Amino acid sequence: MTGPHEMKPAGLPTSRLAIALAACLVLAIIVGTATAVWMLRVQETGKWEKQTETFSIVLAETVSQQMDFAYTALDSISERIQDRWSVSAEYLTGKLSTHDFHQFLREKAALSPAVEVISVLDVNGNVINTSRSFPAPTYSLADRDYFIVQRDNPVQGIYLSSSVRSKTTGKWMFFLSHRLTGSDGEFIGVVILGMSPSFYSQFYEKLSADGHASIGLLRNDFTYLARWPESSAVMGMKNLTGSTYQLVHEQKKKAGIIITNNSRMADGGKQVTRMAAVQSLEKYPLIINFSVDEDLYLADWRKISTGLVVIAMGGVLAIVAAFSVLVTLLERREQDLVMTTELKQQAEVINRNQAHLLKNLTEQQLALKDSSDRLQAIFQNAADGIIMIDDTGKIEALNPAAVAIYGHPANEVVGKNGKFFSPPGQPDLLGLAMSRKEFLETGCLRTETERMRKDGSLFPAELAISEYYHAGRRKLIVIVRDISERRKMERMKSEFISTVSHELRTPLTAIRGALGLVVGGAMGGIPEKISALLGMAHKNSESLTRLINDLLDIQKIEAGKMDFAFELLNLQTLLQTAVANTQSFAHSMETEIRIENNAGSALVMVDAGRFQQVMANLLSNACKYSPPGVAVQVLTLQTHDNLIRIEVIDHGSGIPESFRERLFQKFSQADSSDTRAKGGTGLGLAISQAIMRQMHGDIGYYMNEDPAQPGTHFYVDLPLHKDELAGFEAITLKQDHAA
Repeated sequence: MTGPHEMKPAGLPTSRLAIALAACLVLAIIVGTATAVWMLRVQETGKWEKQTETFSIVLAETVSQQMDFAYTALDSISERIQDRWSVSAEYLTGKLSTHDFHQFLREKAALSPAVEVISVLDVNGNVINTSRSFPAPTYSLADRDYFIVQRDNPVQGIYLSSSVRSKTTGKWMFFLSHRLTGSDGEFIGVVILGMSPSFYSQFYEKLSADGHASIGLLRNDFTYLARWPESSAVMGMKNLTGSTYQLVHEQKKKAGIIITNNSRMADGGKQVTRMAAVQSLEKYPLIINFSVDEDLYLADWRKISTGLVVIAMGGVLAIVAAFSVLVTLLERREQDLVMTTELKQQAEVINRNQAHLLKNLTEQQLALKDSSDRLQAIFQNAADGIIMIDDTGKIEALNPAAVAIYGHPANEVVGKNGKFFSPPGQPDLLGLAMSRKEFLETGCLRTETERMRKDGSLFPAELAISEYYHAGRRKLIVIVRDISERRKMERMKSEFISTVSHELRTPLTAIRGALGLVVGGAMGGIPEKISALLGMAHKNSESLTRLINDLLDIQKIEAGKMDFAFELLNLQTLLQTAVANTQSFAHSMETEIRIENNAGSALVMVDAGRFQQVMANLLSNACKYSPPGVAVQVLTLQTHDNLIRIEVIDHGSGIPESFRERLFQKFSQADSSDTRAKGGTGLGLAISQAIMRQMHGDIGYYMNEDPAQPGTHFYVDLPLHKDELAGFEAITLKQDHAA
């Protein structure tokens, strides 16, 4: 046997090696646990970002549906009033103060739970009739913003007000308003439709996740219209510090997810870390904000992390204990029995920790089931159809609204390809999404197309397709809306405009001609005071004629009936004619038009009249927005071998960034007061674009990059016929082209 003096030299290096090995294992456990905790946090945050985004999309679609009804109801009431009783303000007041009209308003208001009241105000803001009670209470709303806006802005359209307290009930409300115009075009009153923030608050309360979630409905200037939890202190106030302002205003996004700890207006400026999903409604000036606090979206992570830490600590303790035992065994073999007992006690501690961890995991599963139940409730009760498909195009689920739209029971289509929703020869939902560049680039697609019901009938549908990932596989969620009624209303509007324009054209031509003869002196001398009035009438009759011609041109373009007579013409002559025709208008705007270079003998194949129509529109627009005394420039240059470009350059303040995407759309005008003052129908550029496409050309614009020298370049590109074609005789082609 070896004595103690022989074991000590051999035991010291062995114990040190054991301690070093134990330290390495403990460090590995700590690093591994920290890495796992961090990865779990990233995964949990990503999962909640998808959930909050889905919540916000569904909420936005629900609000949009309510606004569709409210706008339609307000339009229908206004049209009925103006068709029957819009002779004058006094006549309107007398005709609408009846019980029958009160009952009509009550029936309209009862169609939507979100509508609190519908009222009609006279020219002084007094209530004529209301859906709430009969006879109407005697009070004035002349101080409300919606009345002032409609009274002072004849072209305002429907206006969405801020939240105010009702003078009757004291409750918070926000209003949609519509101007009433008399038979002579004068202001005779306002129709208002009051929306109840309480309705939205009660709906939002169901999604509040036991107080951990907050939902806000804001106007696009960040004014609170409705909110849960309810807070009177913020209603009607602008929130310029919250997540909505940060994402929409500062980051210039329409929708998205943001995690922020900015001060919260509803909490008195307190800083709270929250995850917010923001959705701006495309058709209405509204924003939805769905946010959850850190206690909710990190709750599961904290529970799991606690369990992992407990396990790691148990592992560390076990390693320390084991190596302590090992060292002790090497040094003191006589204490084997005591150390064995201590190890058993430590094992019992570890078992208890593991039992606690299993309990936490069970609670987590229950919480996940509760969250799933809430999402299922939204899915089942959504007003629009929702279809979920996998990455092979097979249907995984559809809600009752989709069943009602398509007529296919859920048990007939789940697990099958959705091609029977598509008309013959068209792709299924997955194929439709994958065929669009927009979806491939962004993962989202909004489109209008025809769909097919079970009975084979087709209907126009609006589809919103978004992708998401589950268990590593891509899936699609499709929101479908039947827009048959919307299309019907659009056709009726188009037919109405066309009919009215044709009926107005004949008498207006006679009026314009008669006024032109009188102003031109055909009837002899006219007193100066009468001459000024006749000149004003003649000028406005010409403006009205241009408006009607624009409306008829739009109808021709949409119907594919616009005729073109193409001729091979000298470009320089065309430009000189266009400038000469517009020069008097330029002088009235305190400017002039200059052709900066000569196009020479360049020839273009165009319809002369339609080309002059395009140039008149570009030149008159440039004159309107050029500063007084600064000339409008006309340039010609060859862009490449077979195209020639005509540029019309003004030195105005430029086109507002928010308006540029809608510049060539019908009835598009910038919303600033300066632009409104310039007049116009908003049809000129849309018509010009259609004309240029039919003449195999293009139209566009770009801005000066130097902010010190603002200005806008509108250009027209046309195919160029070279000089050797100048000897050819003019070729005239008569064609009908679809716009």
